[in-house]
Amino acid sequence: MTLAALAFEGLVCLLLAAAAIMCWRVDRRLRTLREGQDGLKETIASLNDAVDRARASLAALDRAAREQGASLKSDVEQARRLSDELRFLGAGADEQVSRLSQRPQRAAAPRAGAAAPEADAARRRLETLKAMR
Repeated sequence: MTLAALAFEGLVCLLLAAAAIMCWRVDRRLRTLREGQDGLKETIASLNDAVDRARASLAALDRAAREQGASLKSDVEQARRLSDELRFLGAGADEQVSRLSQRPQRAAAPRAGAAAPEADAARRRLETLKAMR
């Protein structure tokens, strides 16, 4: 064997060793990439679970908001009815105050016959309020 052939075979051995080292590094990087991919799959699965839980929470929140909205609506309607009733009572009280202030002052004891029309008017107002409910 000549020196040139021996040098050529040595060069081929060095190149083969370099190729083996490169293949080993590439294999290590591919293994790391695969492991990272598995972690990515786990991350995606946990994100999907979180999204499902968020959807369920939003549905429950929507349902609760609708129920509270209906409850609030009935409370507002009841408050409006009571407000109308109070307005009606206030108007009746204002009328009585104006009537009493315009009436001349009499002796200490009012007559029983004079109180009857006022009592009838108050009774009619009370019946009207009961009918409004």
